[in-house]
Amino acid sequence: MTSQERLKEDIAYVRAAAEQSDKIHVRAHGFLWAAIVLCGFSIVDFVDDPRWIGRYWIVASPVGLILSAWLGARAQIRAGQVDRAEGMRWLFHWLAFLATGALGGLLVARGLLIPDGIGSFWVLLLALTYFQAGLHLDRRLLPISALLIVGYVVTLFVPVYGWTLAGALAAAGLVAHAILGIPKRAAAS
Repeated sequence: MTSQERLKEDIAYVRAAAEQSDKIHVRAHGFLWAAIVLCGFSIVDFVDDPRWIGRYWIVASPVGLILSAWLGARAQIRAGQVDRAEGMRWLFHWLAFLATGALGGLLVARGLLIPDGIGSFWVLLLALTYFQAGLHLDRRLLPISALLIVGYVVTLFVPVYGWTLAGALAAAGLVAHAILGIPKRAAAS
């Protein structure tokens, strides 16, 4: 076998291995966001002053985003698959969600959306964001989008503990993704 043939075989092997490798699955993301979402949705049903809801999300969202970025970067380093471009795609995907939601607050400020509707707007936007992440970044996120759509409808039509139920649905989807979303190669080892 010539060295050129050997080189072709080696390149073919590396290419096949790269194509078969799944995306890195960070279980902690699902557990982290399940806790944040369950608490954040539930406080809507249990606090008298709605300002606490906004305060919670103003702290929890950026802290969760920073922790998620750190967990993702750490997982990439451990797996030996550091892909800065993919990390930036995820970061900008979620930053776009936060920016769009914050801009949705202008609808309330202009009187085009009642203040009680902004929470449901955020859930609908979150469902869309998970759907787009599932479509373009990781297909395993699509079921979470479906649960969030159900949660959105619950926030609109279930008057007692509807937000807690919506949070439980979303958290269940996130936990299921954390547990069941393990790539084939990681499950085998």
